[in-house]
Amino acid sequence: MTRQVRSSIYGGAVTVADQAEYQRLHSALNAQSAAMASSASRWTQAACTLAAQRERLVWCPAAMQTSEPSVPVHTDQRARIDAARDASDVMARRCRVLADECTQLADLVARAHSLYAEAEMRNTRIVNRAVRAFAVHHPVATGIAVGTLAVAGGIYGWATEGSFNWAYSSKATAWAHEGVVSGIGAACSGPGGRLASLTDLPGQSINDTAAVASPFLSHVGGMVQGTSLRMRQVDSADMAVGGASGIQDALHDLRRLGQANGAGDDGLAYGTIAISQYRRQDGSQAWLVTIPGTDGQKDSPFGWIQNAELMSASAAQRRDADSARLVVQAMQQAGVQPEDSVALIGHSQGGIVAAALASDYADTYRIEHVVTAGSPIANHPISSNTWVTSVEMDDELVAALDGASNPANDHWVTIRGTVTDGDSDGLCTGRVIDDSDGPYRLTHDLKYHEAALGHALDLGSPAVQQHNDHFRGTIAGDYVGTTYWQGRMAHHTPGED
Repeated sequence: MTRQVRSSIYGGAVTVADQAEYQRLHSALNAQSAAMASSASRWTQAACTLAAQRERLVWCPAAMQTSEPSVPVHTDQRARIDAARDASDVMARRCRVLADECTQLADLVARAHSLYAEAEMRNTRIVNRAVRAFAVHHPVATGIAVGTLAVAGGIYGWATEGSFNWAYSSKATAWAHEGVVSGIGAACSGPGGRLASLTDLPGQSINDTAAVASPFLSHVGGMVQGTSLRMRQVDSADMAVGGASGIQDALHDLRRLGQANGAGDDGLAYGTIAISQYRRQDGSQAWLVTIPGTDGQKDSPFGWIQNAELMSASAAQRRDADSARLVVQAMQQAGVQPEDSVALIGHSQGGIVAAALASDYADTYRIEHVVTAGSPIANHPISSNTWVTSVEMDDELVAALDGASNPANDHWVTIRGTVTDGDSDGLCTGRVIDDSDGPYRLTHDLKYHEAALGHALDLGSPAVQQHNDHFRGTIAGDYVGTTYWQGRMAHHTPGED
């Protein structure tokens, strides 16, 4: 079965007047849908009445002006009644089609202009707080409940596909991801954890917990990987990252870079980022930094331990994360200047690096736009001067590891995708996913985020379009080229600086 992604949009700059106008349009479309549905019912009733009348006329002597009741109605009379009945059926079908189209248009207006967002976010917060509180006070019961749901999802996947599939487990527990993660953080945050579960903002304790765990994990990482970060510029024959004309191009190049790194093709390998340069007519420069996700290699700065450091509530710990250090050093070597416009785009850990740099290097670099895909960054203190475009999937566990929903404001837009089954591709159905036939897969794959972003752009959302325009403006200029920077961790040797 072909799969597709439908998107919902949260946040963005929408005026009260615009919101009211969109709401009026949404209400008008729904009212028209109801009117068309009512008309369809009346036309159907008329067709039924005509059919019944036809049967009565067959044996009605008065209709034939004869005293013989057994004489059938004249063929012309039957034909006229049949024609009227058929016309009524046609009108009923047309009215039903119009009603469906108005309903679909109302849904598109609502999703494109975030009319559902406030209610959905409020419901999400209520669920997250309830799950969080329950997880803090009843951790064992929570573990059993979530585990049971995960197993049930896996069994459903087994029945559907013939083998156990973790993707179905993730989908079955998606509604509880943020609440459970937030509860774990609250339970680990000390004596105040239980009270915090009811009073604090969900998710904040995750970053506090990461701050407590980071020194220990950093020490372990140093023993395993070493503490010396070695960076070198590498060449790529295929040029996985090229000039981008918008967020969609940049996200596609991010996917290409991740694939090239994973396959070791074209001179690239794991732990490699890309920095693209743009030059404007006035001589100023703009840069796009493309950062892939966790690769888990033993000597890679994008390992598993670095995720905890990047999620820390401590800015110093975030800056010390090896992946963040690699990106900063590469930007310095590439020639990024404090006055240059900078956009960052990253997947998974790469998105957390981008959020950390926007939070902690706002005084060093002019980071104007951050794009993340599947990254838990809700609690990062990103400056309001930086625009953030987040793309997430609703059953994606990784994006929920911050234990909170992203802020929804003028400069922060979140696009959340939902996977559905179907063969059609359009505004009402979604974007078809590349190579989606076969087993259901975890939606942390970038192809799902690409489809979610594509559908959000298809919807014509003013908020998403505004972010896309801002991203284009950030990197506006003639594309000069892309350099690739590879990092490796090593143990410090005597005499080494």
